[in-house]
Amino acid sequence: CGADYATTSEFRTNTRNGYRHRDLHTRVGTVDVAVPKLRSGSFFPDWLLERRSRAERALTTVIATCYLKGVSTRRMNDLVASLGITNLSKSQVSEMAKDLDSMVEDFRHRPLDGGPYLYVSCDALTMKVREGGRVVKTSVLLACGVNAEGYRELLGMQVATAESVASWTGFFRDL
Repeated sequence: CGADYATTSEFRTNTRNGYRHRDLHTRVGTVDVAVPKLRSGSFFPDWLLERRSRAERALTTVIATCYLKGVSTRRMNDLVASLGITNLSKSQVSEMAKDLDSMVEDFRHRPLDGGPYLYVSCDALTMKVREGGRVVKTSVLLACGVNAEGYRELLGMQVATAESVASWTGFFRDL
């Protein structure tokens, strides 16, 4: 506001009008933050606008890894409760897992200019996944290559309903 509490100043730009209490969830528990209400405009500290700190990004990575490994939401809630976080909802888990979607899309659409690939191997893994409330078999099509320096690199991955000529043709065209 440009002036200390209960003082007058020619540099004052606004007037406070009480506080708005907000819960700040951190890795060590929940902290009550009193955010000042202003008569005109709004105030929100920059450090609260920062999406996630380093530790919270690490927690998001742990939750996303558990999500990928098929840990149920109830068990994930028990896991984060041991870390001091209470009541992690399904929607919060889904929101954290959305970060994975963008990473996978970036990986799948990256340019394959690390070649030439001296050796390319393609294979399919059969996995059971939940789809529409039931468990179905799917095929995960994989392509690995060995680059000129001798390092193995995953070139592509695609989930198909079955391992067929049509799915392999689509996979190679996508590569």
